[in-house]
Amino acid sequence: MRCNSCEREYDPDNMRWHGDDPYCEDCFNESFTYCSRCDETIDRDYARYNISDDVMCSDCYDEDEDPDAPDDPQIFDSQRNEIVSLARNWLSGKRPKRLIKITYKDYLLPEIREGVGLVDHALYLYGLQDREEYQLKVSPNLFNRVSQFTSLNDWNITIEQDVGTNRISISHSLREEKYHEVLVLLKELTTNPKSQNQAA
Repeated sequence: MRCNSCEREYDPDNMRWHGDDPYCEDCFNESFTYCSRCDETIDRDYARYNISDDVMCSDCYDEDEDPDAPDDPQIFDSQRNEIVSLARNWLSGKRPKRLIKITYKDYLLPEIREGVGLVDHALYLYGLQDREEYQLKVSPNLFNRVSQFTSLNDWNITIEQDVGTNRISISHSLREEKYHEVLVLLKELTTNPKSQNQAA
């Protein structure tokens, strides 16, 4: 198997993965790190650091106390519903809803994230280049639910099982051609408790 960065051949058992791309140990450690709070893999270029110099993803950093945050921050209309929902949930003792996590570099993912809105259950969405073998990669706990959804909605596609939990990768063409259907699928996965514990 070839490393996505240095392009040298390695034993597949010794490869590390980020999204759909394999890396050798050295290249992975050079390009990526882990959030100290949620343990999500982060591109080092996008890592944030709190006052204790802990590495954090953007979501966890934003939740952490930020000493540089303005006392009266500007709030955009697109953020208002999220803020109101977080406040209501906090006051009622409910676990706050949040946006799904994405890799920002991939085409259409920020728009999809915004379209899905606030969710009850965590989900990590990343992009997948078009390929002949499969169009979706899904973690084992979501595999059956996604297979059922695509079958019921006549998606003539192949799904590959991914690693980890609550992860889904969607090909470029699916993101474009089935944008609204993709939103429905992601909303179902993040609001339906069944989908969080089904195993393949």
